[in-house]
Amino acid sequence: MKLPSLLLIFTIGIGFCTAVAAPQDTIDTPPWQPTGQYTHPDIRESSGIVASRQFEGVFWTLNDSGNPAALYATKLNGELIQEIPVHGSRNFDWEALGIDDKNQLWIGEIGNNSKLRFDLKIVVVAEPDPFTETEAEVIASYPYRYPNENVDAEGLFIVEGIPYIVSKERERAVLYRLPTLQADTKQVLVRVGEFAGAKWVTGAGISEDGTRLAVCTYDALWVYHGAVGDLAQMIQSTPWHLPHSFYGEAVCFDGYDLVLTNEARDLYHLPQFWYEKEWTLPPKDTQSAIALLPKTTTQNATVQVGSYRAEGIDIGGSHVTLTPETAEQEAFLTVPIEVLHRDVYEIRAVLMRGQEYAHVQLSVDDTAVGAPYDCYFSESIAGTLVSFGTAPLNAGENQIVLSIVGKASEAIGYKISVDSYQVLHASPFVDRYAVLGPFPKTDVDTIDELLQSGSRLDLEKTYTGVDGKPVRWQEATAREDGYLDLRKDLSPTIMTVGYTLVYVHTPKTTDSMMLIGSDDEIAVWLNGTEIHRKNIDAGAMADADAIPCQLKAGWNTVLCQKTDLGWSWGLYLRFTDADEVLKYATQSKD
Repeated sequence: MKLPSLLLIFTIGIGFCTAVAAPQDTIDTPPWQPTGQYTHPDIRESSGIVASRQFEGVFWTLNDSGNPAALYATKLNGELIQEIPVHGSRNFDWEALGIDDKNQLWIGEIGNNSKLRFDLKIVVVAEPDPFTETEAEVIASYPYRYPNENVDAEGLFIVEGIPYIVSKERERAVLYRLPTLQADTKQVLVRVGEFAGAKWVTGAGISEDGTRLAVCTYDALWVYHGAVGDLAQMIQSTPWHLPHSFYGEAVCFDGYDLVLTNEARDLYHLPQFWYEKEWTLPPKDTQSAIALLPKTTTQNATVQVGSYRAEGIDIGGSHVTLTPETAEQEAFLTVPIEVLHRDVYEIRAVLMRGQEYAHVQLSVDDTAVGAPYDCYFSESIAGTLVSFGTAPLNAGENQIVLSIVGKASEAIGYKISVDSYQVLHASPFVDRYAVLGPFPKTDVDTIDELLQSGSRLDLEKTYTGVDGKPVRWQEATAREDGYLDLRKDLSPTIMTVGYTLVYVHTPKTTDSMMLIGSDDEIAVWLNGTEIHRKNIDAGAMADADAIPCQLKAGWNTVLCQKTDLGWSWGLYLRFTDADEVLKYATQSKD
């Protein structure tokens, strides 16, 4: 399944906090870092997960469409226990997994991206013993159709032996159920109701006692709660809601804790109290302060590694604590941060807050970045992501300094604690484009030749597009996050091609990096010379590719060819700009 277009967090080059094989009785990573990763190569795209109710510490998952018909029993750290081939049903588009109180596994053949499938069904197998059995057989099949329009779905759970399905729609999420259990008889689903808040749902799970229902999306989690037996009312109640950066594909309950997976094969463990408090989850792609400790220096302070549990927060993980040798004394912690390219970066830190915590100032190469941040809070809180602002960084190592600069009057101490650091490109995205299309993919060579035939593009020329319709250059605006959605501007069909054009001005010849992320295939020409081509069928992620290039003094022409392979279609584009001198326009000023 293709991921949506989300901002890619730029991860930096050394000392990453990696997924750890945690013991089953101890989760020793904080909830914003993976507890593990699927290591078995056949687990390619985890699209459903449930916790076994009869085998402690066993979690079942399955693959998305186009993969073998198999179930996989793993530990919470992703380690494979057993691969179980399933006989009696092929995996056309398995998207979800449920479990019932009879220890049966329900496999959701419910994926319907095209909304043209009429062979949707749910199949059932008796949960095998993953320590002794090596295969499973389908014991029942329940075909169905929707009462009105045909929709996509990726969420499934079981209540009192009845399957419930959650639709995957851009503007809403609807809960359906089978009216009765009639094997091998196509039934019309019953509409239970529409979720308050949640939409674009990629996974669902219900607690064993039926009092909590969790649904996840690529970037958020909703946990509904209420009385047993009234799901229609529960999904209309106010849920606990947490944004995240996991690209979530599946969710299940482990007691009242939650376990999530994504298509990157990561697993996450989210404690009950964390989502109940709705504490913000920092991004996973952060650079560990502990990993950088051997290269970290201090002044006028003591540095220790402390656990969150010692702070009274029942999560795994540790952080680096800086305590001044003398109260009210200014103290420093200097950390070397390495980046790949010279550019302007936003600098963030994941900090601890509590009654003993002081004000912290971040500086780069002796220059303060932003204002001091007050780490005081009335209770201990982990995982506070603080953005200090932007600063130019050079390629290679840069010195990041955290300073204690006073405290709130209520604070009872002067310490600061940092979990990790994050650095993101902060040079501006292109926000206005000229766009052209759509064209049939079969015409791409002809259109390329037409567009490259002159020294300057003729923005007034009319071309022949899909179905013989005339198309001309038009202006298009990117979203606030920098993503240009070509489906909105060009209204394509699958296997069509569009073009984007932007002019980039620099006052002098400049060596730069083109940072680009594309949803589906792309080719890029800079001043008529191809500098990038990539065949990809996936969602766009900002800054996914960095291409070295040289911008000439004056205006430079950047032409992108974009192929739509279905679902979504667009790109992110910017150039590194440490000196903040680049200008973008949809027409050359020469």
